[in-house]
Amino acid sequence: MIRRKSKGPVTSKKTFVDGIKFQSGLEAYTYKRLKESGVPFEYEQRSFTIIEGFTATVSSWESLRKKFIPRQDRIRPITYKPDFTCPDMTWVIEVKGRANELFPMRWKLFKRHLKVTDQHPELFLPSNMKEVDIAVKWIADNKQ
Repeated sequence: MIRRKSKGPVTSKKTFVDGIKFQSGLEAYTYKRLKESGVPFEYEQRSFTIIEGFTATVSSWESLRKKFIPRQDRIRPITYKPDFTCPDMTWVIEVKGRANELFPMRWKLFKRHLKVTDQHPELFLPSNMKEVDIAVKWIADNKQ
């Protein structure tokens, strides 16, 4: 019988570079490559509200502190903060070595948000160092 590792939550090793805490080694690598290229960028500076918050208009029976009760409460907005952005939003890099189960939906909602708000940045979703190098080269070659 073959034993398989349990598929728990995706965890990554936090890394510090230039006093900045990165969520993964691949993010730190991307930071270094962008810095070397001389392209202006921001790390986790912009947050986008991809779905506005609202007040629920239906009651919802939910478990709260071990009590199953009806709730009708304020739903918080869904936000998205890309890893790297250009100050003028001509490109976005979201580094994902291994995405968690919620990321694909959030990424689609972010793309929808860009369409609805008529923004047209070039999006990059590298998952390894080679792809990061391709993205950074494209950005460096196409900067205004």
